[in-house]
Amino acid sequence: MKKRKSIIILWSVLILVMVVSLFIFLNMNDRSSIGNNQNSNSENETDLGSIEDVLNQNNEDLLELVDTRKTVIFAIYGTDERSDETGRSDIIMVLMYDPIQEKMVMASLPRDLRVNVPGYGLDKINHAYAYGGRELIDQTIEELLGIKLDFSVKLDFDTFASIIEATGGVNIIAQKDFYKNENQLVIGQGEQLLNGKDALFYVRFRSDGDGDYGRIARQQEVVKALMRNLSTMSLKKKLQLVETYYNNGIETDANITKLKEYLNMSGGDANLTFENYRLKTYSEIIDGLWYELYNQEDLDAIINLFNVNEDINQENWN
Repeated sequence: MKKRKSIIILWSVLILVMVVSLFIFLNMNDRSSIGNNQNSNSENETDLGSIEDVLNQNNEDLLELVDTRKTVIFAIYGTDERSDETGRSDIIMVLMYDPIQEKMVMASLPRDLRVNVPGYGLDKINHAYAYGGRELIDQTIEELLGIKLDFSVKLDFDTFASIIEATGGVNIIAQKDFYKNENQLVIGQGEQLLNGKDALFYVRFRSDGDGDYGRIARQQEVVKALMRNLSTMSLKKKLQLVETYYNNGIETDANITKLKEYLNMSGGDANLTFENYRLKTYSEIIDGLWYELYNQEDLDAIINLFNVNEDINQENWN
């Protein structure tokens, strides 16, 4: 008797699931058909097919919906492209966005990092962009970290400054005074709201003893502030930025539709948190050139950050 009841309950649940799934699918189908001229009721009946087809299609639609909230790994390159020389990437960041946890993992690579550049051998990582553009530096990073980038974004510094300006500037906390030409104060110590021009000066400043480490820390600070601004902007304004700068200062392998999907996915991340990392390196001159070198264990620590199947190590290597 108990067994019979169990079977009845099981079938009831299965029927309920099928009915609910069918209702959801029909509802989705009705919405998608608005504005579309369908020829006849017989065509609608053919489209629906069997209950099994409906359930399978509904599952695919649901999986696609879930997939829009997946973890995304991408790279950002800030380049100095002057008219008299080939641009090189001055800012190199690999980021992982987890929309479920509303978290952004950010790892910076020194521009003078000595790595294998496919087709060119051991060289500075920022030379990869000069040799083969965004595609080659993408490939270099993927091989170095053992990852697959979902997309990458390259923007020149003028565009970087313009986007900061368009979002209302960025809030930073300067650890010291920053001077231009040794006597012209540009940014004072303490909390500051920087416009686009001053933010660009801040991330590129190199007239001190902090070297790449200080520059990377400032780059991460500004990028975080910019992303916080973007996370609180309306979707409409973010889409306007994409349409303004897409293929006009911003180069990416993600089409404009995909970029809009990512922006829509992050639309509610008002509480976005950041984890900052940089690859530990040490300096060495090889064949007359200055390089940043790494130990394998330090590289492995960065690699583990982007292995989404592993628990992210919470230690900060800043």
